[in-house]
Amino acid sequence: MLRYDNYFIPKTLKEYFELTSKVKDCRIVAGCTDMLPWAREGRGGDVFFKNVVDVSRIKELNVFKFGSKKILLGAATNYQTLFLDKKIRKSLKVLPQVSVWFADDQIRELATIGGNIVNASPAGDGMPAFLTLNTKVTVASFKNKKIIKVKMPLEKFVKGRNKVALNKNDLLVDFEVENTDGYGACFEKVGHRRSLVISTVCVSSLVKLNKNKFQDVRVAVGGVCEVPTRLTKTENFLKGKSIDENNIYAASKLDLDVIQSRSRREYRKEVLQNFIIRSILKSLGKTNIDETIQKFDNKIELKMEGAHV
Repeated sequence: MLRYDNYFIPKTLKEYFELTSKVKDCRIVAGCTDMLPWAREGRGGDVFFKNVVDVSRIKELNVFKFGSKKILLGAATNYQTLFLDKKIRKSLKVLPQVSVWFADDQIRELATIGGNIVNASPAGDGMPAFLTLNTKVTVASFKNKKIIKVKMPLEKFVKGRNKVALNKNDLLVDFEVENTDGYGACFEKVGHRRSLVISTVCVSSLVKLNKNKFQDVRVAVGGVCEVPTRLTKTENFLKGKSIDENNIYAASKLDLDVIQSRSRREYRKEVLQNFIIRSILKSLGKTNIDETIQKFDNKIELKMEGAHV
C-alpha cells in the first residue's frame, strides 16, 4: 500500500526547484508505472512518502520540437505519443516499434521516456533505440538559486545498473535526437512473454543506404549487459560495404562478447546473433528473414559435419 502526506505538481522547472529546495524528504515521480505496482502488490511493504513531487506536468519536460536535423522530446513524453504521433512515425521510425513492445495502451499513456531511462534497467527497452538515435540528454540542477542545464550523450548519462548522472533533486529535462527520416528501422525483442515483457535480449537498428551500399548502420543491444550499448564493430564492418547477406552474417558475429550474463551464455549469443541479422534485414525492408537465417544455420551445420569427417 502507498501512502503520502503531500502531493505536489509543479508546472515549471522554477517551481520545481523552489519547491524541492524548501520541502525535504521528497519522492520524485512521473508516470509511476514502476512505483505503484511495487507498492500496491506489497513488494515494498507498507510504503510511505511524506512528500511526493509529480514532475509530469512541468512545461520544460513536455517540449516537442521538430527540426530537419534534430528533434527535441521532453522527458515527460509518454510512450503512447511515440506510438501514435505521425511526425514521430515518419522521422523516428524506431520509436513506435519500441512502444508497441513496451506495454499495453494504459501503461503507455503513463510511462515516460525520462522515467524509463532514469530507471536504468539493463533490460529497459528505450535505451537501445535512443542510443541508435545518437541521443543527447539535458540535466537540470539548482545551484546558488540558479537553474543550471548541462547536455551530455545518453551513454554518459547512464553509468550502470540503476545508476545515472543525477544528484539529489536534479532532473532529466529532455532528449535531443537525430531526425532519421530516410533510414530503415527495426526493434526486436525476446522475453518470457509477448506483451508486458522484460527483455532477455533486445536489439535496435537503423540503416541508411547509398545505392547498393550501407551508408550508415547503427545497432544497439540491451538485456545482455549491464548497460545497453552500441555494437560498434558490427557498425564499422558494414559501413561502405555492399548490401549482401554474407556481409550481414559476418558482421553479426563481431560483437557477441558484449554478453555479460553468466547463465545461458551460448543461448544468448545465438539469440543475439539472430536478432542482429533480423533487425538489419528488417531495416532493409527484407521479408524472407527466417529463410535467410535458416540458410546461415544450414551452412554452419555443414561446416561442423565436414569438420568431423
